[in-house]
Amino acid sequence: MRHSAPEEKDSSCLFKIHNSLNTLCLALTFHISLGISARKTAFILRNVFSLPLSYQSVLNYTEIVAPYCHRFNLAYKGEVDHIQAGDEAYIKVRGKNHFVFFFISSKSRKITAYHIDKSRETLPAVIAMQEAIRTASPDQEITLVTDGNPSYPAGIHFINQNYEPKLTHKKVVGLQNLDKESEDSVPLKNSLKD
Repeated sequence: MRHSAPEEKDSSCLFKIHNSLNTLCLALTFHISLGISARKTAFILRNVFSLPLSYQSVLNYTEIVAPYCHRFNLAYKGEVDHIQAGDEAYIKVRGKNHFVFFFISSKSRKITAYHIDKSRETLPAVIAMQEAIRTASPDQEITLVTDGNPSYPAGIHFINQNYEPKLTHKKVVGLQNLDKESEDSVPLKNSLKD
């Protein structure tokens, strides 16, 4: 069970860019941290900061630093909250449908896991859940709040065979939250949408 990771590029590419590291960081701040498109990021850099950067350069910079950011995220995630919400979404990777599994802590609102896979089955859900709980303290009781995807209860059953204390699962079913469990857990699940 391997966690998904960005493709490793030649590490010397980072030091061959034609701009300063400050420009690189500014481009990444707008494009990644603020979620602004590559074209709008290039527009802002040109018109506000007088930095002649194309949108393709912004995309290239993002691709170059992705492995560094991924390794940093794994190494410095820190402790996690006892309640985490998880969900999966469709994304396109090189023109093909994939799924990204996310988990987020309820209080710190920190992304505790992200995993990309070609399927929505139990194995990718287990990989994401194991990453979500990897940095939990040994005696920490964790509750995972997810949708009705059957991969999550199956994955929790698998993880609980070797994990103490046992994981708890709360399920939010559908958009109308017609059952009691969904009604109680919907605020946690909605934290993924914010």
